[in-house]
Amino acid sequence: MATDVQIGLKRKTFEDTANIIPISKKLKSELNYSSPQNNPVSTLNQLKPGLTYETVEQIGPAHSPIFRIAVTVNGRTYLGSGSSKKLAKNKAAEQALQSFIQFPNNVNHFPSANVTNVDFTRDHFEQKKVVKEPVKELSPTQPNLVNNTGQPKSSVMVLNMLYPHVKYECVENGNDASSRFKVIVTIGEDLFTGTGPNKKAAKNAATTIALSKLLGDTGAVLGTTSPYRKQSVTSEQQHLADCISSLIMDKFHDVMKNNSFHTKRKVLAGIVMGKGPDPSTLEVIAVTTGTKCVSGEHISITGVSLNDLHAEILARRCLLLYLYDQLELAFSNEIENNSVFELTSDQQRFRLKPNIQFHLYINTAPCGDARIFSPHEDSEDVDSHPMRASRGKLRSKIEAGEGTIPLPKRVNQTWDGILQGERLMTMSCSDKIARWNVLGLQGALLSQFIEPIYLSSIVLGSLFKEMHLRRALYGRIENTLQGLPPPYLLNRPLMLLTTSLEGRQPSKAPSFAVNWVLGCDTIEIINTTEGKPDNGYSRLCKQNLLNRFTNLCSTVDIEQPHYYSEAKSLASNYNVAKARLFEAFSKAGAGDWVKKPIEQDEFELKAQM
Repeated sequence: MATDVQIGLKRKTFEDTANIIPISKKLKSELNYSSPQNNPVSTLNQLKPGLTYETVEQIGPAHSPIFRIAVTVNGRTYLGSGSSKKLAKNKAAEQALQSFIQFPNNVNHFPSANVTNVDFTRDHFEQKKVVKEPVKELSPTQPNLVNNTGQPKSSVMVLNMLYPHVKYECVENGNDASSRFKVIVTIGEDLFTGTGPNKKAAKNAATTIALSKLLGDTGAVLGTTSPYRKQSVTSEQQHLADCISSLIMDKFHDVMKNNSFHTKRKVLAGIVMGKGPDPSTLEVIAVTTGTKCVSGEHISITGVSLNDLHAEILARRCLLLYLYDQLELAFSNEIENNSVFELTSDQQRFRLKPNIQFHLYINTAPCGDARIFSPHEDSEDVDSHPMRASRGKLRSKIEAGEGTIPLPKRVNQTWDGILQGERLMTMSCSDKIARWNVLGLQGALLSQFIEPIYLSSIVLGSLFKEMHLRRALYGRIENTLQGLPPPYLLNRPLMLLTTSLEGRQPSKAPSFAVNWVLGCDTIEIINTTEGKPDNGYSRLCKQNLLNRFTNLCSTVDIEQPHYYSEAKSLASNYNVAKARLFEAFSKAGAGDWVKKPIEQDEFELKAQM
């Protein structure tokens, strides 16, 4: 009796065998079932185009599942089961083939599944295991990923082959030239978003993100032809990087939606906080733009102007404001509070709760040693010239300009010299991030209340060369850093590249910087020449940070310092760790860290901020 669903093999009735057709020599040649590229699925698809395979159920534990997949041929449904969807699908196709084709005996029909000597007319499907390299499952239909010229197919082509019913939607993404277009890819109920300066780049980013999410580690490398993409990244890590990038971009467009003029930027940075491995817990703490330093004639002796207005430096200053807010919450008398801090075991200081992580996003490599390479040369992750004189050196930013230069030997900056025209030297962003990887993000003042806070990951939107980034941010001092007081250490954050890459912007850098921080209602626009907003002074300046510090001191009944330099000197362990860091740079041949004139930190707290 015929049934709608044929679950296993059974002895065929007269009606069943009457429909079996011995395979002819011509059909045998057309099907080429002995080719390693063909298997029961591809053979069945050649005979019966347009078939649909459906996953009926998945049973068993997560580490050892059993899949059941069904295919309908000539009105009858055939089921196959296996330890993977690929095996289950081939079993279903095999049963369907047995219903109407009599294959010759001992055909090596499915070599890609480690099966030899298959006879489709036998009552049992025998498998002989062959020792060979494991084959990654690329897709449900195993598309050819190389075009006729031998080049890899784009992620758009691969996705269209895998999911013919995919839908694309392209929208304008504000006035930001680097991410002007947003493409949304819809596959079933899943949405994947990519951005780019043009529609093609945005579409390629969205499809690459979709492949990475849908196909796991295999999909993470499809369509990624960037010469500086990290190849060892897992699908989970890539998803984290893309989530962080998307959150920063969306927040920037949201806070700037009524201020199109100040959306102009070359560097965009931000801090994102996570609460565990789940990307859905990510929250944007700060978003900033900027690429310049203050002019030497505008340096402040009262701590009200910002010296360094590069985006990643401003993002870290925004994080300081957030940390002060969280400390005040932790010091409050509320029985239950949502502060990110908890008391240490000795009840003397605070530390981050175990699940709290901070991630730094920059749309390009930080200036300095991490950016001294050619992105389209030396694509292998090996430095061909490790002994080159410029490698690993401390570098200084150009006053009121872009780029960096190696530091001269033994430089002492003086206040009167700078006012007279001597170039104001500010350490590069690569050097400052390397400093954060030893001393922490919290700085000297907050280190008196909390343990060091280190970055969990650094996500870049372009110009990613892992060997240069690793050297610049911690590698150059690995062998020379010694004698750090606990709990200070050399942090080695995860380094990732986003799928949506930003292109080079040959335009002139704007003369303003923008910052937004969680807890503040408005954005702040800073004039990069003067280091201050048009009215008053920045919430990120040293004067305001000293004000927040003294407020904390009064909360816990600690004697308040009178000068900013005095407050910094109280952080004894921090200062010891800083001295060890500077020694490590010097011993490594990187140069000597250049400090600002001592007069800049010798200011008192103003009466009102």
